[in-house]
Amino acid sequence: MQALWGKIAAFIMALLTMAGILSGVVNPGKEPFVPGGGTTQLPQDDTVVLIENGASAYRIVRGASASPSEQYAAQTLQRYLEQISGVRLPIATDAEPQEETEIIVGKTNREGAACAVDRSRLGDDGLTVKMAGQTLVIAGGEKRGTLYGVYAFLEEALGCRWYTGDLWVIPQRAKVEVPAGLAFEQIPVFQYRETDWISPMRSTEYRIANRLNGAYGHQSEAQGGNIPYTGGLCHTMASLLPASLFNEHPEYFALGSLSGKRTTDQPCLSNPETLRIVTQNVLNLLQAHPDAKIISVTQNDNMNFCVCDKCLATDLAEGSHAGTMLRFVNAVAKAVDEAGYHDVMIDTFAYQYTRTAPKITKPRRNVVVRICTIENCFAHPLGDPGCDWNRLLTGNFDDWAALTDNIHVWDYTTDYYNYLGPFPNFGVLQKNMQFFRDHHVTGVYEEGNYSAGSSNTEFAELRAYLLARLMWNPDMDYDAEMNGFLKAYYGAGWQYVREYIDMTSRKTGAYPLHNIIYSSMLNPGVLLLTDNEVAYMDELWAAAKRLCETPWQLRNIELSELSWRYWKGCNMRGEFEDDKGSGARAAAHEKLYNDMVAAGVTRFSELKPLTQNPDFKLAPYTWGN
Repeated sequence: MQALWGKIAAFIMALLTMAGILSGVVNPGKEPFVPGGGTTQLPQDDTVVLIENGASAYRIVRGASASPSEQYAAQTLQRYLEQISGVRLPIATDAEPQEETEIIVGKTNREGAACAVDRSRLGDDGLTVKMAGQTLVIAGGEKRGTLYGVYAFLEEALGCRWYTGDLWVIPQRAKVEVPAGLAFEQIPVFQYRETDWISPMRSTEYRIANRLNGAYGHQSEAQGGNIPYTGGLCHTMASLLPASLFNEHPEYFALGSLSGKRTTDQPCLSNPETLRIVTQNVLNLLQAHPDAKIISVTQNDNMNFCVCDKCLATDLAEGSHAGTMLRFVNAVAKAVDEAGYHDVMIDTFAYQYTRTAPKITKPRRNVVVRICTIENCFAHPLGDPGCDWNRLLTGNFDDWAALTDNIHVWDYTTDYYNYLGPFPNFGVLQKNMQFFRDHHVTGVYEEGNYSAGSSNTEFAELRAYLLARLMWNPDMDYDAEMNGFLKAYYGAGWQYVREYIDMTSRKTGAYPLHNIIYSSMLNPGVLLLTDNEVAYMDELWAAAKRLCETPWQLRNIELSELSWRYWKGCNMRGEFEDDKGSGARAAAHEKLYNDMVAAGVTRFSELKPLTQNPDFKLAPYTWGN
């Protein structure tokens, strides 16, 4: 049987080779500089040569009064062009006389005529790159746009990529040339873009290159800054209304819908003293952080909301438990505006019991509503009317969009009950991002396995990269970006990993089954596979490993394969099938566990660490403490 599958796999590889998919392999290393492939093929006619054979007539020009990020952008371009060509271009300011061969970075006195830049439409993050005769113009919003423009130029014209925090594709060329007609503009659909996973949490260079600007960043002003949530990202009622007040004033807190008694689980939103205290604490945050842009006023993470007479009456009138929440948040936002903080946005959730939009109250202009997709299925697109878990979501978005233009999304991209297992959502990532775009969302947070550094057994780095790219451009060439990453990360066997990803994407959520973020690995909605399909996917991983050219590539493949082995172990498939008491299954469990530990896995799920002394007679889904 293995020989047969090997022949099938070889046939697939031959087809892929003939299709041209296997060309160009990147040689990764430990240092964040990867010479070799990943280059963009440029036309040989009608090009402008910037650098050739160790020499250049060009210099980089920035404004004499350039913003910190524009100065940093000029230095960044200088640094990468030197890595590519070995030539370090000088940086001058626009106080010097203009020359024909210049690379203009940011706002300068060179603008006008062919070099004009319309910043009114670019915002903080938009960018433009164009050739004007012999002059290359890279410009954009003064906060981040010009810096993003440098990275966009390096990507689009020179083939650079920042796939992970330490896997960068930086081509080496003796001749650096660009099309004479080079011209493109990029304005992001989403003003706020964030995900966690591994590299976005660890590498500032990765974040800037992939245009993440959200709350987890620590970019300096020169690095473009970021958009932090002052006072916490979520579930902030616990801090804005301290539980220490409960003993003397239980009336400030919810008459719980679940408990039937006063509880610190949630506030009582109709109590004017609750509003006074929360508002004052928000104003205190603004006084301590005068540069704040967003403050979260969001419900705690439970369903024990208040059903006192006043809260219940409001919710019934509004047709939603979001009624009391939105009226409360509007009152806080009004006080913030009246205190002079006109540019500060107050963020609140449409989450679980508040996801349905109210019928009467509209959010104030300085309120952001973050719709959360926690109840949804991620085997099917969020806009799929045939999915029982997703069909109501379109209506939720439409109803909120009728009330406000300030909609953000908190989306989910992993299985929080089983970090170690597969979460086959690669078939819906782009469709879901386009769904957000089409429903007028202006900010996206893609929450993932934020503990992936201690439980990285699937595709953490690939997923983070694709999500970052999609938040910048939901219509990007998804296959090209995925294939480029896989080729750089896994080496010559990458196409077998791609086939595994595609096959699991096809085999998840077979109707009427679903894959949610709290799935058991025994749920056939995660994967529904025949024995032949299990054997086929085993061979895909084996073929990928056989083609590895470096230990680093092999390590990456084996790390990703762990999630597949974990699924098989949970479902007694493949080498983990029932051994009728021979002990082979327990031995396979022990090998899987030891391989996970060797790979640095210490966390089982969102709430459980990996146990240190598992019973190998039991399935892997029991290995969480």
